[in-house]
Amino acid sequence: MNKNIPIPFMISLLILFAMAAHSQHLSVDSTLYKNTWDNRNSRTTSIITNGTYRLALNPENENSFVFPCRDDAKVCSNYGIRGGRLHTGMDIKLNYKDSIYAAWDGVVRMAKTSYYGYGAFIVIRHNNGLETFYAHLSKVLVTENQEVKAGDLIGLAGRTGRATTEHLHFETRFLYEPMDPRTIIDFSTNRLKADSLIVRNKKFYGIQVNDTLAWENEVSSDTSVTAADSLTLTDSTKNTVAAVQPTPSKTPASKPNYHIVAKGNTLSYIAKRYGVSVKELCRLNNMKETDILSIGRKIKLR
Repeated sequence: MNKNIPIPFMISLLILFAMAAHSQHLSVDSTLYKNTWDNRNSRTTSIITNGTYRLALNPENENSFVFPCRDDAKVCSNYGIRGGRLHTGMDIKLNYKDSIYAAWDGVVRMAKTSYYGYGAFIVIRHNNGLETFYAHLSKVLVTENQEVKAGDLIGLAGRTGRATTEHLHFETRFLYEPMDPRTIIDFSTNRLKADSLIVRNKKFYGIQVNDTLAWENEVSSDTSVTAADSLTLTDSTKNTVAAVQPTPSKTPASKPNYHIVAKGNTLSYIAKRYGVSVKELCRLNNMKETDILSIGRKIKLR
């Protein structure tokens, strides 16, 4: 450090840099979240309204959804009432130090080695408006305010916090409110079963973009919502992520021919990221599932 620079001036520069970094992270749906970015608390006072929100689950120019752990993992406890209280996520049985991946592109809001019953814990705020929680980890591999992409390795499975076995506790939340991940994710195939999430009067609906009629029929069976106004935006929807009306499906981005192995990459990670099976990667690259990947190796994808 230059000793000729006055200390008050250096302090002012540090404050400016911190403010700039804070503003950058607020850019992830900052208006939607009322300009809040909290690295200390998993949730604040509820800010969800009775309006209508529509979230694209695979937004334009974003990497596609990636299941947060290995494909053969099994759910050991569902979202719902458990022991007289709401269990706010899905528990997925894993082995110690199994890889945990970011589900969508976004920014790490929280990365804690210990956070109440969650144990080692990560929260990512995604560019599509959702937040995902990853709990009971044995190791956290990301830092707060770090940008991540879908499929990035973010942690390792464990049993920290209030846990009786090694597993991943995975949550999906919108405006700090938990929702059943099965609304949008099929845990039997580990794939999205909807390309849009509609939040209407604090209730969650997963729909296909070209299947709005089916959603109207589903909503019409809910006595708290009338089908006549199910697609009508009101004054309470000023924070709507996108208009409720369907938009054309995007053309999937073309898959690259190769992936260059980086630190922490595994065959499972590469397979998830590019939508190809581990078995197919092994066939294409004349290798075994147990082979160790060296950094810089070129892996053929097709």
